[in-house]
Amino acid sequence: MLMDHKFLSNIENYKIDEDPGPFSKNNEFIYYAEKDGIVYKGFKVLEKNSNKAGIAHGGTHIAFADGIMGYTAWKTHKLPCLTAKLSGNYLAPAPLGSWVYGFAEITRATKSIIFMKCNLYINDSLIFNADGIFKILKNQGTKDPS
Repeated sequence: MLMDHKFLSNIENYKIDEDPGPFSKNNEFIYYAEKDGIVYKGFKVLEKNSNKAGIAHGGTHIAFADGIMGYTAWKTHKLPCLTAKLSGNYLAPAPLGSWVYGFAEITRATKSIIFMKCNLYINDSLIFNADGIFKILKNQGTKDPS
């Protein structure tokens, strides 16, 4: 996929989610943009997302990726999903103050399970990737659970 990293690397091109879930709100995972039919999410690495080394804590990356994948699954199927498995690969650090953005895509889906992958970037550099398995929750409503 050809990505417009110049557009995606600029926080000014993102909107603020007016109704984020509590976890996203507390971690300021509140920015989103849609380009070419793909939803991108972003966050600025703040002190509360960082470790003592002044880089985003590894848990920040995996939690952010989990949220992007869950939202993408919901947006596609209009049903909430439960994270069943999540695996991440840390490729480069995200220093304090960095703008991190990413997207997720469905690689396969059945009637009850969705397989996904997610990539996170700083500028045009891939810093993290993840894959996950999400269980579709039927009879749980259709509201965005994130």
